[in-house]
Amino acid sequence: MGHRQKPILTADEAARLIPSGATVTVSSSAAQLVPDTVLAGIGARFQATGEPTDLTIVFPLAVGDSFGTVGLDHLAHPGLLKRLIGGSYVNGPTSKPSPRIYAMVHAEQVEAYNFPLGPLLHLHRDIAAGKPGVITKIGLGTFVDPRDQGGRMNERTPRELVEVVRLAGEEWLLYRAFPINVAIIRGTTADTHGNLTLEHEGTFMGVLPQAMAAHNSGGTVIAQVKRVVAGGTLNPQMVKVPGILVDAIVVDPDQQQNTG
Repeated sequence: MGHRQKPILTADEAARLIPSGATVTVSSSAAQLVPDTVLAGIGARFQATGEPTDLTIVFPLAVGDSFGTVGLDHLAHPGLLKRLIGGSYVNGPTSKPSPRIYAMVHAEQVEAYNFPLGPLLHLHRDIAAGKPGVITKIGLGTFVDPRDQGGRMNERTPRELVEVVRLAGEEWLLYRAFPINVAIIRGTTADTHGNLTLEHEGTFMGVLPQAMAAHNSGGTVIAQVKRVVAGGTLNPQMVKVPGILVDAIVVDPDQQQNTG
């Protein structure tokens, strides 16, 4: 499961692992599974130094709560963000988990796509497998279809991530693969070798495929956890992300299961 000691970093040190122009995938399930300490570190570094810039953020599900106190709103700075590729931006008709991000989308300050959750999760697996993308009928004839809006949430966003293809005489949508440079994921416990368990998390969602996609793209995997234990002390059957995929650990002992 990986036997090299993994560095334990501060949020600022972790933020320095993210280069300008990177494509970053972030684990989340609305107010659960959010690596908030790391996201706050990225936002703070940008405000202090002006770096990193032009990030593409990928998130299969909304990142944060409706109060704007956690999650993606830490990154809501023009110049820091170039593009958003999300499976969910809202929890309901009046709830916006990232109100500042939402305002940036409406103000044409950032490119933004809204794709279905399932294809986005599968896309991480296909990126890890070196495939050209996800081929599915999900989204055909909807606003995700490139003959309609192509999942674009504003005029600034180009039509380039989804296309119609014909296979076996039928139409399908191809959600194109792209390299993932950084994965920021969350667990509950890490051992010193980087193996992760998620015993206090409400869901596992995409943490493993997100880590696999970044690792197999030659990228970096940053894991935020509540605690670190000695290597070899975790129950192997409980490990959800093996340490061979993890490059760095950030500890937040006050990490909560859910912001509610």
